[in-house]
Amino acid sequence: MSILQTLILFSFLLSASHAAVQDFCVADLSAPEGPAGYSCKNVSAVTVNDFVFSGLGVAGNTSNLIKAAVTTAFVNQFPGLNGLGISLGRLDIAPGGVIPLHTHPGGSE
Repeated sequence: MSILQTLILFSFLLSASHAAVQDFCVADLSAPEGPAGYSCKNVSAVTVNDFVFSGLGVAGNTSNLIKAAVTTAFVNQFPGLNGLGISLGRLDIAPGGVIPLHTHPGGSE
């Protein structure tokens, strides 16, 4: 194959790629949730509050049998996490507290 044919083929392949590249996809919580998360909110409707979640700054209630509490931040509480495959969590353990043996099936961690 000549260099010219290779360049033409390469330029065709680059121009034929229509892959969607997004910097972020803030969840539109009013839309139904699908297997890949929520659909993206219109960029003009995105606010700073979509990227702020203050719930992790509050200690959980550890006055229970295991003396532990987990506070989570999934896409419903933190819409800026949509489509990233991550979530946040805070674990509070009081003195003498335990975390029962558990798993995270399907988790990416």
